[in-house]
Amino acid sequence: MDANPRDGIELTPRTSRCLGDSLAKVWHKTAPAAVRRAYRDGDEGAGWSAWVRHLAERKRPLGLRQLLETGHSPIAWAVHDELVDGAAGRLLELDRLDANRSRRNAAESMLNAHLSGTANEPSAGDALESLAWCHALPRLAERIAPALWWALLDHLAGTATDAAGIDLSKAPLVHQLLAGELPLALAYLFPEITACRKLAKPARHALSAGLADLLDGEGLPHATNLGLLRPLLACWTRCRAIGNETSHGCWDRAAQEQYQWLVRQALRLTRSDGTQVFAAESGRHSRQLLAAALRLCAGGDVDRIAERVLPKTWKANGAPHGKGPLPDAASHSEWAAVGVLRPGWKRSHPRLTVAYPGESVRIELQCGHDVVLSGAWQFEVRCRAAAIRPVSHWEEICWVSDADVDYLELEIPLSDGFRLQRHLLLAREDRFLFLADAILGPETADVEYRGRLPLAPGASFEPAHETREGFLRGGRPTALVMPLALPEWRLDPRTGSLVERDGHLELAQAMRGGAGFAPLFFDLQSRRMARPATWRQLTVAEDLKIVPPEVAVGYRVQAGGGQWLIYRSLGRPGNRTLLGHNLVTELLVARFRRDGEVEPLIEIESE
Repeated sequence: MDANPRDGIELTPRTSRCLGDSLAKVWHKTAPAAVRRAYRDGDEGAGWSAWVRHLAERKRPLGLRQLLETGHSPIAWAVHDELVDGAAGRLLELDRLDANRSRRNAAESMLNAHLSGTANEPSAGDALESLAWCHALPRLAERIAPALWWALLDHLAGTATDAAGIDLSKAPLVHQLLAGELPLALAYLFPEITACRKLAKPARHALSAGLADLLDGEGLPHATNLGLLRPLLACWTRCRAIGNETSHGCWDRAAQEQYQWLVRQALRLTRSDGTQVFAAESGRHSRQLLAAALRLCAGGDVDRIAERVLPKTWKANGAPHGKGPLPDAASHSEWAAVGVLRPGWKRSHPRLTVAYPGESVRIELQCGHDVVLSGAWQFEVRCRAAAIRPVSHWEEICWVSDADVDYLELEIPLSDGFRLQRHLLLAREDRFLFLADAILGPETADVEYRGRLPLAPGASFEPAHETREGFLRGGRPTALVMPLALPEWRLDPRTGSLVERDGHLELAQAMRGGAGFAPLFFDLQSRRMARPATWRQLTVAEDLKIVPPEVAVGYRVQAGGGQWLIYRSLGRPGNRTLLGHNLVTELLVARFRRDGEVEPLIEIESE
């Protein structure tokens, strides 16, 4: 074996500044005396042999699999091809290589390819490969030439140092993997090397900054980074496990609190099958990731939440401890532009997740085991045949969560002075979902509206034959959908339609007077779906005169034994009557009690 650790390896200024010009200077006092003595005396062959022997015999530090109690490589947690741009296969190959002590030639070939193929702007795949090589380093010492081993250590230390310059806001995952986790892992794995030990402090700063800047204060990432929730959770869970083994931990106290909140948010955004909302695929080993995160957050309410949220087949950490009320399952963060409408934590409860970054709104509706809507809720508004387009971003203008409803109202300004207000309401006990767009314009010209709700893969819309309602189906009929502004019977000649088209549930309406309301009522109670359902558009009056639908609209909905009243004002505020009720509100959603009285579920006053 080549005894010179640098023979044939060209060290760049970046890497040489990490380990120093003389290896005799990089050994910490915790390194074996035989190693320090041999390098001090210039006998690098003996020093290398002693170093390899020490790495093979030491009991600590533990490997990631032992730390996190998993049979799979934790580096592969939450990894999918779209995230790492094809690097997932290389990670798995490296994992198999790490477990096979006899594959020296393959190891050196893969390592040379990694060192020569490093990009100036590393991707998430590059970062995860660097982490995988880092954790393989202790075992690779027995299998590759010492020059190559030291070159890899130099390269990884330099990569970690340079990563401090990565913009956290533009590449959050890459920054946390390379500026936080990688230097922390190097410091953890090689405390005998002074240069590696010194990487722990900047790693802690980078990780603390990441948790503070990427989360909303209650553990939720911004909607633009929602797809990174589990990859970031995986990164921070590995760091948390390493931090438990070190004297100074892996981040500050505020970051630890954010990590605890993040685990709760990960559970809140978990489907009943264990995958994450909006995810086209689950990522690898989600079960192991969440189990490890729960172990590291043991105590409090997370175990009780996990018992209700995660699939029954997933092995739990034991009987959940503690009593008392759980935090509300519904949540909204204006900073993150994310809302979750759900009546409780049980897997069987319906839930609507909303993310509204920029000009887009994504929704996902799950009822029981069926995801029936998932993706972007699109709209098209035309006035005098010209498209009316967004001129700014969506903003939240109202959030209500109480014993009756979870309600979120959004608004986006459009061109030519128009506005679109979007209503999302989930009735907790009544088990219905109400989705509607209100178009508010400055002129009296006619408006054409088209809204497109995204059907989830495998979901479909089954229309009724004679009337305009229909069933959303997943594995079974999941929701009865009623287009309240359209005539119930298809024989009615007035324009409008509710159809499935190109993977979307499409609602089309013609609106007069420059304003209109496009509501959909989703009955989510399976026991009611086999019973009669109907709706009626009601007369709204003001000063004993009927007002047109561009001023105010009202609807009465019946599904089985339940009946509800819905009112929306679209024009100037006024004192109006609907079914004998005086209303000065902008929005009313109410239930009819058995005695015929109206009981408001939510009432929004006019400004």
